[in-house]
Amino acid sequence: MSTLESAAGPPKSKRSHVGLVVNVGLILLAFGLLGYVLNQNRDKIMEVMSRKLDLRLLAAGVLIFQSSLILTYVRWYALVRVIEPRLKLRSTLLLGFIGYVFNLVIPGAVGGDLIKAAYLVQMHIRKTQAVASMVIDRILGLLGLFVLASIGGGFAWNMSASEPVVRRLIVAAWFAAAMGAVLLAAVFGQVFTRFLPASKQPSHGRLALIVSELNTMSNTYRTRLDVVFLGLGLSVAGHALNVFAFYLMGRMLFPELTTTLGEHFLMGPLTLFTMAVPLPFGALGLSEGVGDQLFGLVGHPSGALAMMGFRVLMYSCGLIGACVYLANLREVRGLTAQAHELEHEIVEGELEDEGEPAPDA
Repeated sequence: MSTLESAAGPPKSKRSHVGLVVNVGLILLAFGLLGYVLNQNRDKIMEVMSRKLDLRLLAAGVLIFQSSLILTYVRWYALVRVIEPRLKLRSTLLLGFIGYVFNLVIPGAVGGDLIKAAYLVQMHIRKTQAVASMVIDRILGLLGLFVLASIGGGFAWNMSASEPVVRRLIVAAWFAAAMGAVLLAAVFGQVFTRFLPASKQPSHGRLALIVSELNTMSNTYRTRLDVVFLGLGLSVAGHALNVFAFYLMGRMLFPELTTTLGEHFLMGPLTLFTMAVPLPFGALGLSEGVGDQLFGLVGHPSGALAMMGFRVLMYSCGLIGACVYLANLREVRGLTAQAHELEHEIVEGELEDEGEPAPDA
């Protein structure tokens, strides 16, 4: 093998086979975890199946969850408008629906965030800025979860006096929210750009790419903190809708539910945070197991079954995204190819801008 071939890394076909094996393994792991949780809750499942469910709560949950998704799409729209005022809300909604399908239903495919970034690249926005919009959107999404859990923890503090573990979780949520705010401030203050050696000279590699992306994000949004705070507010509002939908699923499955809505606003965000773990189908099985443990601390009959009910909402709304996906299949294929290219460049740490910057409006 020549030096050039060695530097290029393993052949594409070999990488594809490795990726396939990894994806199959992750799918098996996800269904294995789900099977374990189902077995642990088999008595409660039989109990739920023995009574008639109030499907009005299910319909309300679908509507509320779909509203939270739209808020997520609007959040990204607000962030992207800073770098590309020509982006239309209609295009944003279409991309949001399509990206949701990629994130939720298609294991092993590129993520929905990369699909949206690929669309921006096709609009001749610099790749670094397209990825920066994706990164800050994800950061605000995760930070919004911890902010919501912190608020819920504040209301649940007195109710949790008899449960020291719950109070420790509340403190952990406050700490996570504070650390998230500090890290975001460090990014906008370009702390990493100043102190990490990889940022002081042009180079390739993952560390250099991360620092470069943080620098691009800072340069793009530090003068538009109003949009950043708007994005954080939309994130908190969207997650609040998700938690309320989760609560409705619990009420549907267990009509005598005594776990309060305030306790849901503490445990719900912590449970939903596990969906950020890169397991197929939205961390299937893992979130159910974690939800069962967390909600058990506040007397919920079964956080696992409530999470399964929440997944019904997720996949019901995924059907809408699937219809949008199929209606725009030709365009999606082009975006997928561009997204794969972006993914490869990010993994290799060689993200390079080829086009001209988008014109100022």
